[in-house]
Amino acid sequence: MKLRFLSVAILSFCSIVAYADEPPAAKQSAANSSDATASTDALPEGIRNFNGMLVGRLMSKDVEKGSFVVSVDAVPRVWRNSKATSPKSIVGKSVAVKGVFGRFLDVLVTTRQGETIEFECKYDGEGLAFPGELLRKVAAYDASDYPVLPEDFRGFRGTVVAEINKKDPETFELIMNVEKVISTGEGNSASRPESILGKSMMLAGFWNRKDEYHKLKTGERIQVEIQHLESQSDHLNVAGTPRTLGPGEQPKMERESAPEANMTAGTKGFRGMLVGRLVKKDVERGTFTITVDAVPRVWNNNQASAPKSLIGKNVDAERVPASLLDALVVTRIGDTIEFGALSDGGEILRVGEVLRKAEPVKPGDFPELPDEFRGFNGVLVGKVLKKNMHLWELIVEVSEIKKATEKSGSKDANSIVGKSVMLSGFWNKQDAYQSVAVGDTIEAMVEHPQLLSDHLTIMEGVKKLND
Repeated sequence: MKLRFLSVAILSFCSIVAYADEPPAAKQSAANSSDATASTDALPEGIRNFNGMLVGRLMSKDVEKGSFVVSVDAVPRVWRNSKATSPKSIVGKSVAVKGVFGRFLDVLVTTRQGETIEFECKYDGEGLAFPGELLRKVAAYDASDYPVLPEDFRGFRGTVVAEINKKDPETFELIMNVEKVISTGEGNSASRPESILGKSMMLAGFWNRKDEYHKLKTGERIQVEIQHLESQSDHLNVAGTPRTLGPGEQPKMERESAPEANMTAGTKGFRGMLVGRLVKKDVERGTFTITVDAVPRVWNNNQASAPKSLIGKNVDAERVPASLLDALVVTRIGDTIEFGALSDGGEILRVGEVLRKAEPVKPGDFPELPDEFRGFNGVLVGKVLKKNMHLWELIVEVSEIKKATEKSGSKDANSIVGKSVMLSGFWNKQDAYQSVAVGDTIEAMVEHPQLLSDHLTIMEGVKKLND
């Protein structure tokens, strides 16, 4: 009997020791994946091609794989590039999300089953994936934190008076209760704007208005211009500077919007470069508005008949490539930017391969060609005044027209002598470009194929004459 008792005790002790000797990493691995067993629902068809934000309770997680299962409570935001036909069809479903990486894994580690998370996700063709923008633990789901817009209010553009109920400093959002609709603006498509009265809404887009956002306080009444850009989303974007109203103060009735885009028949179909001052921007959407100061280049595939009529006007641009968003981030309102602009016939330009912060436009930065010189093909001599290392361009003061070829369509080639021109096309002649310095006198074979543009294109490199 004593032997049997001793044997059991020894076996029990060995089991305890074996468990105690288990490596910490193995224990953590087990903890990370032990709850990764929650069942998932099939993704509804309406969520395919989704891009936006989701909120829900964590059902299970696998930190090693960077994945989790969440029961969706709300779809607070839908991005403009989302093509899902019914984003809210995912509410109430348990769905798997993959692709969590880097610092966001820490959030996954510290979030327990049943706690609520808010995160960005997109449909990648196979399922839902985390793109790496936002994943955070939030308070338990409360419908008042994610107000749903009335259907008759969707597409609204205009000015409202509202009281701030809540602020979220991490995402720069406000939850506001709307007191009054002051006016509707151009582009408004809400069928019944007054349907928002007495209801709450989420206002976002303060990422480039952080100083303004931090001045706002919960409980304050503000007058602010807003716009609803994505019909399937329940958030609106701020479009003007909020104005705090004192107790009993009545709102101003004038509109406070930025000037609207002004594409005319002579500018539609434009292809080229624009330079101008930034009026507003939305990095999240990849959109911005500038006041055009110069049209330095018109490309050969341009279809606009009067590109320079854009100067002095406000134009909207969208679809900034991800690789160029950093330039938009660092550019402040009032700064100057230069970008490749493409018009597809509508009111909004599409951004091409170039977007950069630039110096304010000064006289001489973008010299204009004399009309009599347009169409020139031949050899000129001149002194280098400026180099633009970003766009591989030279500004040259022409001292001599050495030769005009049979292809030249210029009416008076010598009309350029004594004036400055922009030489481009060095992107495939970089060695020649690097060998030239400001102050050098050069000889160059050039052509002017696009009569509406003020830039000349290098044909055969350059020859330095001052060595």
